[in-house]
Amino acid sequence: MKKIVTQIIFILTILISSPIYSSTTSERHDFAAIEILFKSWTRAFNQKDLTNTCLLFSKSVIADYQGIPQKNYVSICDGFKKIFNQSKLSYQYHYKIHHIYRSDNLAAVRITWYLDIYENNKKISATKDEGLDVLEKNKQDNWQIVNYLAYEN
Repeated sequence: MKKIVTQIIFILTILISSPIYSSTTSERHDFAAIEILFKSWTRAFNQKDLTNTCLLFSKSVIADYQGIPQKNYVSICDGFKKIFNQSKLSYQYHYKIHHIYRSDNLAAVRITWYLDIYENNKKISATKDEGLDVLEKNKQDNWQIVNYLAYEN
């Protein structure tokens, strides 16, 4: 965990010097692409679309959530499969992007995720998670999460 935190801090130090909010056409395009990516992921998750939910994550993703053992691509997608197969519960995500920083093929997204859980159309739980998602462009020129850190707020 300490090694990953050190890596994230290093990446952020590099990325913080080039916020995606600058005026270049390429950076505006990347910002829009990342926003669309998160909207598409949220829609896929909320519709229990396992294939498209897993597409957001790189096969080499490393995921750290406070108090939970580190996850990889397989364990993340297995978790989605498990909750999508629950017939009594429904999970609905929405989010707020705070900042996007980009440098070359890496981007860091400071984001808040909101998860509402319903049983028989009645909300039974709501959580708010603060996170930092590190994305990398893959060989197909698509952004994917390669690392994330999150904690409940």
